Order: sequence, then structure tokens, then C-alpha cells
Amino acid sequence: MKPTFSGFFTLNDLDECNKKNVVFLYGIPFERVKTTKGGSRKGPKAIRRQSEEFSGVSAVYGASISESDYFDLGDIHPIKEKKKIGQIWEKIYELDAKLIVLGGDHSITFDTLSKADYDDKTAVIWLDAHADLADEYPEGVFQSHGTVFTNLKAKKNLKSEQMLLIGGHAYTQTLGEYEKIQSKEVMFLSAQQLLTNSKEGLKFIEEYISKFERIYLSIDLDVLDHSYVPTLATSEPFGLTPQLVLEILSLILPKAKYVDIVEARFTRSNKIVLDLAVGFVYYILEQWEEIK
Repeated sequence: MKPTFSGFFTLNDLDECNKKNVVFLYGIPFERVKTTKGGSRKGPKAIRRQSEEFSGVSAVYGASISESDYFDLGDIHPIKEKKKIGQIWEKIYELDAKLIVLGGDHSITFDTLSKADYDDKTAVIWLDAHADLADEYPEGVFQSHGTVFTNLKAKKNLKSEQMLLIGGHAYTQTLGEYEKIQSKEVMFLSAQQLLTNSKEGLKFIEEYISKFERIYLSIDLDVLDHSYVPTLATSEPFGLTPQLVLEILSLILPKAKYVDIVEARFTRSNKIVLDLAVGFVYYILEQWEEIK
């Protein structure tokens, strides 16, 4: 039997759900191109299992007493089931629902968000150690975890001010990415800026968010400092702390329609990254519950 995220109901048929304000969750256990150590494809299953053992406690929230209904739609293949992803988005807009997606490598963000609707009041925010703005990465590969937001910007014809990278501390993997950041093809708030003056950094985020009505949010776990997520294939030093990430999320989540958590590579001897992923999911639900 496939695991379901703790606190969620299994939902096999979207047509069976007609209640407003629900939260859907699905996994994309997929890695497109292995430029580093693999393993993030195991993330969705492992995160679900870890949710059953999670010992975190919130003083203000509990899935068992939530006013919302939570539905786990299982896992989806991003290539073979493109149509299904589109159908889920149609249901989300019909029911004014929200969506959480568990990756998989960061390329799955494009698979999901390329099917979403956009207008001038929609922004895409990603928390990431890297820009993921390459035109091709590795050389000759045009769709990978390193090209996500270049492709999404082009596909959905997004303006520079509709895209914000938060927490970059490895900055770029290619010279082209560096030039895009310098020329402000996307908005950028570095980890160093946040760590040096978190008050000003959080104020910048708050003012940015105030300009939009709907936000799609992607969390690459390598936005955290290497000391917190040493098992990740792309973890970097001088990243954000979990507490600072929670403060950032508390600002973004009230307007977030979608959140994904990607790159959850772990080892048998070190599953801390799974606890962080599970904790983030529950924090997301807590914040969404509070704005009802």
C-alpha cells in the first residue's frame, strides 16, 4: 500500500471532490537529468513515510481539528500524465483550492507551474541556493533542474517583476545566469542580504508581496545552509536557517496558491532533511488554516 501524507485523505478521483477551500497534495518522484548525485526521486514516498513519525507539535494547529479537508492524490509522472496535471489545476480554480507538490528534482516545478494560470497580479517566488536560470544545463540540455525559471518565464511570458529569487548563496552555475541577475531579468534577494539584515530583507519581501494577489512558491531545500541539509546533492555553505525560512514563509503563504518542496535527497543514516520537509508542509497548512 502506497503511503499517504499523514493527516490527508487518499483521493483517487478528482470528480469525487466538490468542497471549496480544500488542499490537494501530490508527488512527482522524478529526476530529469542527473548532473549530481541522484536520489531526489525518492523524496515523495520518503516524506510521506516520515510524516507518520514526525514528532513536531504546534500550539495552534492540528490536522485532526482542521477546518479544511486535505487530499493526497498520489504520485504523478510529469511526462506521461501531463493532462492530469492540467485537470488538477482546473479543479483547483473551480474549488478555490490550494496545492502542495513534493519533488523530485527542481525540474518538476516547470511541469506543474507551466499548466497554471497567470495574470499581472500573479508572482512566482523561489527559495533556492541557485538561480536555476540557465538557458541550457548541462550544455545541450534545455529542460533540467538548472533551467526551470528561464523556461517558465518564456513559456508564460512573465515580466521581470513577477519573478523573485530569495536566498541565493551559490548564485549561479553559468555565466549567463549571473548576467541575468545583474541585468535584473528577475528580482533577487540574496542569503547574505537576509542574514546581514533580516529586518530589511523581510521588509523587502513584504513590500514585494503586497503588489500581488496570487503567488506560486517553490522551495528548494538547498536554500538552507549546508549544515542543516548535508545530504542534499547541491547543498551549499552560508545559506539560510530554518527559522528564517519560516519567517519568510509566514509573509508569503497568505497569498500562496501553490507550494512545492523539491530536491529532498537523504541517506539512511541522515533523514533530517525529511523532517524539515515534513515540518515545512505542516507549517504551510498551519498558515493556510490561520487565514481562513
